[in-house]
Amino acid sequence: MTRSLNLSVVPEPVATAPTSFGAYVVESLLGEGTMGCVYQARHQTLGRRVAVKSLHHRLLNDTSLVRRFLQEARLVNTINHPHIVEVHDFVEAPGHVYAVMELLEGETLTARLASKPLSLEGVVRIATQVAEALEAAHALSVVHRDLKPDNVFLSPRDGADWVKVLDFGVAKLLVQEGPRVIETQNGDLLGTPRYMAPEQAAGLDVDARTDVYAFGTVLFEMLAGKPPFESTVYGQLAADIITRPPPPVPTLTRNGDAVSEGLRRLVTACLAKNADHRPASMGDVLWRLGHLDEDVGPPEQLRPRRWMVPVLAAVVVVTLVCAGLLLARAPVKAVTVVAPTPPLPVVTHEAPSPPTTVSIVVESVPPGASVIDETGTSLGLTPVTLKREQGTSALKVRLELKGYEPLSREFGTTESLHVELPLKRLAVHAPKKQKKAVTEGVLDPF
Repeated sequence: MTRSLNLSVVPEPVATAPTSFGAYVVESLLGEGTMGCVYQARHQTLGRRVAVKSLHHRLLNDTSLVRRFLQEARLVNTINHPHIVEVHDFVEAPGHVYAVMELLEGETLTARLASKPLSLEGVVRIATQVAEALEAAHALSVVHRDLKPDNVFLSPRDGADWVKVLDFGVAKLLVQEGPRVIETQNGDLLGTPRYMAPEQAAGLDVDARTDVYAFGTVLFEMLAGKPPFESTVYGQLAADIITRPPPPVPTLTRNGDAVSEGLRRLVTACLAKNADHRPASMGDVLWRLGHLDEDVGPPEQLRPRRWMVPVLAAVVVVTLVCAGLLLARAPVKAVTVVAPTPPLPVVTHEAPSPPTTVSIVVESVPPGASVIDETGTSLGLTPVTLKREQGTSALKVRLELKGYEPLSREFGTTESLHVELPLKRLAVHAPKKQKKAVTEGVLDPF
C-alpha cells in the first residue's frame, strides 16, 4: 500500500472561534492549519495590532504539541534577528494556548511564486536575507528543520522585499550528542517532505547542514518554479531525495534572466546528498552569494561516507512500506553480481573481540514512566539509558505511567539513539462538583 502526502487542512469549528485573547480583540482570521489558527487582533487599550497564533482546542491536551509551541516562542526570542518574526508573548490560559506575534503585511514566498516569476536580482535578495536569518539561528545552535516557501514571508519595505522567516515550531537545539529521534503522537517525522534533506528523510540525525539543503531546495524553486522532487507518494519522494540526483539547475529564470554559473554551482552544492559535500555553514553560503561572479570551483567529487550505509538501509525500509514500488522496476536478474566473489573467511578458534554496545536513551513527556521490556522486567524510570550489544535483536519496551495510556515501542540496535516519547492522557470524567472540575481541568503541559 502506498502512502500519499496528506496536505489537507482540518479547520477549527466556527463555533469555537474566539472573540478575544486576553487584552487582544480578534479582528479577523488570517490563516489556519492542522495545528492551529492565526488571527489579526488589536490591543484593547493601546490599539496595537498583532498576530495571535493559537493551538486548536482539540490539541490542548497534547503536551508534546504544547511544549513545541512554547519552544518556538522561546527560540525566536533567543535568536532576536530582524529577518525572523518577533514573538511578543506566550500565554497559557484555560481553554487557550497562544503566542502574540508581530503582524506582518505582505505575502508568503509560495504566494509570490504562484503569482509571478522572480527576477534574478529578486532571487538573490530573498536568498541572502533567508541565509542571514538561518546563520543567526545556527550561531545559537538552533536548526530550523522546516524551511520552505510557506515559511518565508515577504513584506514591502523601501520598494523591495523584506524577508521574515516563520515557524520555528519543529526547530531543534543541538545540545545533545548522538542521534535523537523526536516523534509526534503518531510517529511521523517532523518537517515538510518535499524540502527534507536526505538524512532527515532517512530518519537520521540533523545539523545545520540540513537547513543548508532545505535552503538549496527553496533557491532551486525560486529559479525553476518547482522544487527538485515532487512525487505525491511519500515512499517514492523519500527514495528520490535519498538516491536520485537533483535535476539540473536552470540556466534561465522563469522571467528570462540568465542564471550565473556561480549561482548554479551554489544550488548544486547545497543539494548534495552527502552533508559533508554541502557548504559547511550559512556563512559559507552568504560568502558565495556575494561572490557569484567569481570562480570558486565546483563541489568536491563525491566519496563514499559511513553515513550512507544507514541511508541505504532506510531506502530498503521505504521500499517495503511502498509495497514493492521500487523493486517492481528492477527484476531480480538486474541485480546479478558481476564482480568476482570474494573467498569465504577462514574459520578460526580465536577468541572473539569484545562486543560493541550501543546506548538507547529513552525519555518521556511527562518523565517518570516505568520502562518494561517484553519479558515484564522493569528497566527503570524515564529518562533512562539502556545498553545493548550492537546488532542484536530489536529492543521492545512498554512505557507505563499512572493517568496516561501505555505506549509500546521497538528500537533497533545498530546505533545509539536518543528517543523522546510523548504520552497521551487517559480520558478523565469530570466530577459532579463544578468547582472541583475547574481545578482539575487546568492544563499542565509540563
